[in-house]
Amino acid sequence: MCSSPKEKDGNTFACRSCDECVATRRHGWVARAMAEKTDHKHTVCLTLTYSDETQASRDAAAMFCYADVQAFLKRLRDALRRSGCKSGVRFLCAGEQGDRYGRCHWHLILFSNTDLLTIGKYRLRGEPVTKRRDMITEGKRKRRLNWSLWEHGFVTVQPSQAGMNYVLSYCLKDQFTEEKSRGTMREAKSENFATGLFRMSKFPAIGENFLMRKLEALEASGSVLPSLKIKIPEFGGYWQPNGLFRKKLLWGLNALNKRSLWAKGVPVPQWPALLSSCADNETDLGVLNGQPRDEGEESFELEYSKRQRFLADEKRRAKTRRQCGAEVACDECLHHVPSAELGGFALERYEDENGWWQYRSTPGHLSIGERRKRDGHGVNSLCRKRGTLEIRNAFPRSGLDRSDP
Repeated sequence: MCSSPKEKDGNTFACRSCDECVATRRHGWVARAMAEKTDHKHTVCLTLTYSDETQASRDAAAMFCYADVQAFLKRLRDALRRSGCKSGVRFLCAGEQGDRYGRCHWHLILFSNTDLLTIGKYRLRGEPVTKRRDMITEGKRKRRLNWSLWEHGFVTVQPSQAGMNYVLSYCLKDQFTEEKSRGTMREAKSENFATGLFRMSKFPAIGENFLMRKLEALEASGSVLPSLKIKIPEFGGYWQPNGLFRKKLLWGLNALNKRSLWAKGVPVPQWPALLSSCADNETDLGVLNGQPRDEGEESFELEYSKRQRFLADEKRRAKTRRQCGAEVACDECLHHVPSAELGGFALERYEDENGWWQYRSTPGHLSIGERRKRDGHGVNSLCRKRGTLEIRNAFPRSGLDRSDP
């Protein structure tokens, strides 16, 4: 609850500057990060620092050079592709200028479906490190690693949830000016607090996929939330979305209730409890009761249908990647390959008892079924769909095409 609310045009707003507002916003960002984590198998929290060994690193430590982080993320994504991983990386990044020496460094949260601690080479005091327990910092004793993907200094790896709270404690520092900090507990440090930088993945916004999945689950169950508090796995407390996320949640709940009224003639279960929980917020109640949307604001139904089309298209693209990007092409494509050329692919053609052409691997190779489960790292060179729109959508990066020079 804001300790210094502001009044404007008869409405009350949070000041966004008091300690309570800052704590609320930080809690919201941690919740969004934990929501994003549910979309990925691996979450890593890093601190990237600059060394004093080169003049370039010393200069970078004197100011926020976000281009270094962008270059690092590009190297990381390139390394993932070279290792055969198709998953991307999403991130939250908070730049901090140290209180003691004023040196800039970066705190990052990385979300991926690939274990990033297996990408690149790690060294600790000059010795190679491969075991996870030897990489992660526990307590106050930091393990300063050299990572081949960050060439400017040391890297510190932290446990995910503790690291999230640590990283996001800096996410609002660039807004803690002396004026906004006056009268708060952080006023004495406002000069240091006012130096920071906060960046993140935006398309979609951090935590948005979790929110949309929550609405889809509610639609499948035929109910709504009893309040605007969302429980996130492994997160202590509740997430109460604000801003655009709150609007999307409210319009989604409104749409679910409308569908129940159209189909059954009665409100959706838990609708009265939801209205009661929002009784003190006229804006929330207005959306739930179907007030006109702001000009230019898309309806939730339209946004939801767009998401469903995107998910259906992604499912088709994934199927195409599995079939046309396998180590061995499908039978339909192999039918057009002369028998003399099949040997170069360790394959042979034979006729089954029903007179149909079939295919198998030559002796000394895995079965054709096993080979078709293996990723060929690009469009199969025998695929007859090469060059079509379907293939270009499924394999948007030309570098994944094995036939490219």
